[in-house]
Amino acid sequence: MKSEKLLARQYNEILNKQELATRLGLTQRGIESLVKSRKIPVLRISSKVVRFSWPAVERALSAYEVKAIAK
Repeated sequence: MKSEKLLARQYNEILNKQELATRLGLTQRGIESLVKSRKIPVLRISSKVVRFSWPAVERALSAYEVKAIAK
């Protein structure tokens, strides 16, 4: 039961800019660049407050994954 709640929370996480930057190994400016270029979705709470849905960001970034070429 406890692990189910943990998984549910993990997959429905809402992150702020710093948390997302840390998770992706980027700077906050790097996150702003991804938002500006519309590569990741953003939840705009107000003009200064933004949040990110982790599952939505993962899906968006998976489109840029480079597949290995078989020889």
